[in-house]
Amino acid sequence: MDLLADIGQEDQLTSAREENRVLQAKLKELTVKVIELKAENAALFAEVEIYRKEFASSKNSSSGISEHGEGGESKEALVDDGADDFVTSGNGQFASDPAVTLPQIHGNANPLCCSLHPDDTLLATGGADGYLNLCRWGSALAPGEESSIKAVNDSIKIGCGAPVICSAFAQVNKGRGFPLVAAGCMDGSVTISYCGFDLEDGVKRVLSTFKHEKYVKTICWSPSEPLIASASADGTIKLHRVGNVPSTLDGSDDGELSVEALQSMHFDNPVECMCFVGNSLCCYVRGTSYLTYFDLKDGYKQTKYSLNGKSAIGDRFDDHVSFSVLSLVPSPNGEYIAAATDVSRNIVMKANSDKIVRNLYGHTNDGFSNPKIAWSSSGQYIYGNSQHENCVCVWDVASSTLVKKLEEGEGGHGHCGFVRDICSSNATDTVCTVSFDKTAKVWLNEM
Repeated sequence: MDLLADIGQEDQLTSAREENRVLQAKLKELTVKVIELKAENAALFAEVEIYRKEFASSKNSSSGISEHGEGGESKEALVDDGADDFVTSGNGQFASDPAVTLPQIHGNANPLCCSLHPDDTLLATGGADGYLNLCRWGSALAPGEESSIKAVNDSIKIGCGAPVICSAFAQVNKGRGFPLVAAGCMDGSVTISYCGFDLEDGVKRVLSTFKHEKYVKTICWSPSEPLIASASADGTIKLHRVGNVPSTLDGSDDGELSVEALQSMHFDNPVECMCFVGNSLCCYVRGTSYLTYFDLKDGYKQTKYSLNGKSAIGDRFDDHVSFSVLSLVPSPNGEYIAAATDVSRNIVMKANSDKIVRNLYGHTNDGFSNPKIAWSSSGQYIYGNSQHENCVCVWDVASSTLVKKLEEGEGGHGHCGFVRDICSSNATDTVCTVSFDKTAKVWLNEM
């Protein structure tokens, strides 16, 4: 009986191995099919864009509208890729060297966001541990691995009471830099903290807090005046003016920080992303097919610009919603906006316009991803993440070409986990990333 039992077990093992071999072969076959379908989908998407333009052209003809429209302006020019700033390709100068790696920046918790101080010296990272870390990353450039560990250990930790989803430093306004950093949290709170040169650990740094009803999606500061905007999953944007900003940690020379509520905007769906563009605040609301601009100098006058390009009929635009925008970043010169979407497509648009300048492909991001985007300081390159690759993609804007992927590779210097957030400097070729490998990296121009 024992012999028969052994034979039966061997037969079962042989059968299981054969079944496993068949399943592995089937898996490979399906994997190839998925890749083929993704390629077909990208081709179909490009074809739809062509048909849309052809449809607009035919509508012009059938409506008796000339090629240049009623006002003499070419309708086709409103959706083509012509832009004087992107005639020539980039000069090859962009951040690609992972010069600094900050390990376990939030201990065993995942880092969720990052932002860079306007003078590039201070890196802020928010984590699932409920802390905002302020790190002087430059000290990690010293020789030896211990320098990175020391930079992490010396970082200032600001408790926010809930996971920190987004962060942003106040910008330089009229030649004056405000030593403030804001953090948006999972519990709907926004904290404004001091981050001046005399920053020390163990001292109270949170200067003010206000709340949304649901978690904060994004925050940003105006580049022209001390205004902070916060957007939430509750469908609101809150705009505050900050005053009496302390120049020192004790604030003895300036008095108490003031935070004045200026305006609230209310929408039916979550506000996914936003940014300041000149004197306007630009935002995207989930379920819409346009970007909304609020003119801060004209009573918050609202203007909508289609993400589908200009319609051929008057001022109407195509209101079909085929994707969501989850990250918006203005170019260094403020003339353009980069938008990261959840359909493996990044869009470059002329600011305060519905003119689509470039479409960038070659990465993967769907409705379950967290696409992020950033500009190089020259404005010639764009950085973005990819859902199924632990890398940072770099596009040449002029040619719409994916020129490089900053990844782990043989040297092991890239991220080995999903890249959760990307931020960049407007002044230098410096890019910062945080990843689910629990590290933060600072990428510099590889000279």
